[in-house]
Amino acid sequence: MNQTALENQLRGYEQWKANIIRTVDDYRAWLKKFKLAGAVTDKRITECLSSLHSDRLTIAFVAEFSRGKTELINAIFFADYGRRLLPSSAGRTTMCPTELFYDRQADQAYVRLLPIETRLQEAGIRELKKKPAHWVTYPLNLDSADQVESCLQEVIQTRTVSLKEAVRLGMYDPNQHPHRSTPPTTVEIPKWRHALISFPHVLLKEGLVILDTPGLNALGSEPELTLNMLPSAQGVLFVLAADAGVTRTDLELWQNHIKGFHTSRKRGLVVVLNKVDTCGMSYGMSHRSIKRCVNSAKRPQASSAYLPRPSSGICAKGTSW
Repeated sequence: MNQTALENQLRGYEQWKANIIRTVDDYRAWLKKFKLAGAVTDKRITECLSSLHSDRLTIAFVAEFSRGKTELINAIFFADYGRRLLPSSAGRTTMCPTELFYDRQADQAYVRLLPIETRLQEAGIRELKKKPAHWVTYPLNLDSADQVESCLQEVIQTRTVSLKEAVRLGMYDPNQHPHRSTPPTTVEIPKWRHALISFPHVLLKEGLVILDTPGLNALGSEPELTLNMLPSAQGVLFVLAADAGVTRTDLELWQNHIKGFHTSRKRGLVVVLNKVDTCGMSYGMSHRSIKRCVNSAKRPQASSAYLPRPSSGICAKGTSW
């Protein structure tokens, strides 16, 4: 599906919601006119309208580190800038879960960051989204690609803390490092717990939300991602890389965080193979060559995990097959 077709479908979905909201408003007015609306009924109607107004189409991009996931997001949403705005160079990876959307209520572009220290609070990310005072906000100047790129660099920032502090924040588990004879004295952890990026891309303005997850460790350390955000997403794009094939951590991601989504729904899950250019492919190659590259990424050990074959091969640099 090309971008224009998706844009039209998103616009149609928004129009459908607008019609439903108008109908519910008319129904509420009719109830009040004839004095048929009680407190309970009015509360339910208010909750229904609130849900319709806040409803978005969310697609989660899930992959282990270095699978080209963020590069793919750059190619889709920031290609007009002619450069990578989200950090995706070698050794520079997204460190915190990031939501890419457009804030239609504020009608402005910004990056909003939740400090990692909020993990010590009882409030979850959903609740903290309603409390702007807990977040650090940087407005985005859309006329300056340099300024936008500089602000978005925050999603890869880290801090070095003591082992005690890392454990207190839930960012270090000795059981995940069984080969270490002695624990480290310091640990590098993400600076931010969660990032919200409001950007006026045409698809985002139509209600699309992209959830960029930073790999297996983040899914394990932030339960709200696994228990709430991923299950509530209307679609999941599981990204593999041609140069890595299907690794042990890919399988762990699939088994522990994606497989349940796949078995509970017949639609909404796509497995794609990124970095097909590393297979020696070039634009215009035959479908047989493409299929051979896609099949080679699925190693024998993936069969026991019921990992479906990638549905397509892509290159985030701008070419898809």
